[in-house]
Amino acid sequence: MRSFSLLNRLVLVATLVLVIALGLVGFALNAANYRGAVSSLQVRMESYVYLVLAAMEVSETGGLQMDEDFTDPRLTQPSSGIYVQVQGSRQQWSSASSLGLQWPRQESAKPGQVVFTESREGSEFFTLIYGVGWQLADGSIEPFTVSVLVDEREISQQTSAFRLGLWRALGAAGLILVMAQIVIFFFAFRPLRRVARDVARVESGQASRLEGRYPLELEPLARNVNLLLETEKSNQARIRNALDSLAHSLKTPLAVIQAGLPSSESSMQNALDEMSRLIATRLERAGTTARRTLAEPVEVRPQLQRIVDSLEKVYSHKMIRCGFTLEEKLVFYGEKRDLLELMGNLLDNAYKYGKSRVQVSGGAVNPGASRPGLWLRIEDDGHGIRESQWERLLLRGSRGDEQAEGHGLGLAIVMELVTAYGGEVSIDHSELGGAMINVRIPAN
Repeated sequence: MRSFSLLNRLVLVATLVLVIALGLVGFALNAANYRGAVSSLQVRMESYVYLVLAAMEVSETGGLQMDEDFTDPRLTQPSSGIYVQVQGSRQQWSSASSLGLQWPRQESAKPGQVVFTESREGSEFFTLIYGVGWQLADGSIEPFTVSVLVDEREISQQTSAFRLGLWRALGAAGLILVMAQIVIFFFAFRPLRRVARDVARVESGQASRLEGRYPLELEPLARNVNLLLETEKSNQARIRNALDSLAHSLKTPLAVIQAGLPSSESSMQNALDEMSRLIATRLERAGTTARRTLAEPVEVRPQLQRIVDSLEKVYSHKMIRCGFTLEEKLVFYGEKRDLLELMGNLLDNAYKYGKSRVQVSGGAVNPGASRPGLWLRIEDDGHGIRESQWERLLLRGSRGDEQAEGHGLGLAIVMELVTAYGGEVSIDHSELGGAMINVRIPAN
């Protein structure tokens, strides 16, 4: 499963933080608005108490009289949502707005006592109870309780409208901020994307180094990558030059020794020939370890054609036909000389032991990778390789001079090359009747 990019991770985290922050702000503002609305409602309910007290008259005997010509018409409109009741020891009065309303049971309040109760589950009203003591002509105090009920929809409608507007505003602000942070992150990560593209070009062999100017923070990275690439290239050249020098240094004393031996010493001459061959072979194998990690891609078909053209001249007397079945634009991400040696050894064996036909097939391994691998299949119509020899020929480090039906030396070199690239080699019977060698080099 492909992991998220840094840009996607930052956008996701920043968006989550933004949503949480705006959510908390929204809940806080909604709660503050609700408390403000309730406080404002309590003040208005107290004003209704004073309005009713101003219109109230009490007789000398404690009888209650009310002038219902209120300045607020809602007290005279049935089911208006605002209801007032005055309750004394002898009688009580209710506003015309409470017509048909079943008043909840209210407790009496002491003179000067104010009790405010918010609506809650099981109650549809905000309640304000105000205790009043009315002094009669004889000096006695007649207690009255003024109750004001306000329908909870008075607050819910107000707060719902505010809440809807609030979430819309916060949603729009959040969307703008998310888009803004995406734009900011996009431009902030633009140099990183350019570095990634340049590294991909180097990895795919389209460029040999990182070019262009980068921000100050990325310049050390680009400089060190280029230094690494140059160091690897120079080390490769130095190792191969050292191996070539060693080969030339060994050839001269061996030639002197061979020239100084009498012709009758055939055993010594054979030993020197074998030593020369082993030195050349081992030096060639050692050269495979000097390959570059990010070598440029090599087209397979031209190199294959080059090898086949050479082998057709060498084995012209056999009249062997060689067929290709290769994927379009197939490339090998490695050293050109390694590919030539790999295919050269396999095809040389196929031409040597085939009768009239050789078939070469090839394709990419994991073609979606930045540096795909390579698979090759070389078949011939010769006598093939006995199954009893397969396992020994594929043993890592098997000696090339321990030949099995002539395939040992070339296959041993192929094994060394393929193993250096982390690949594998297998042997099987070909449908053509001879041997089939399968090579698979993974993507790197």
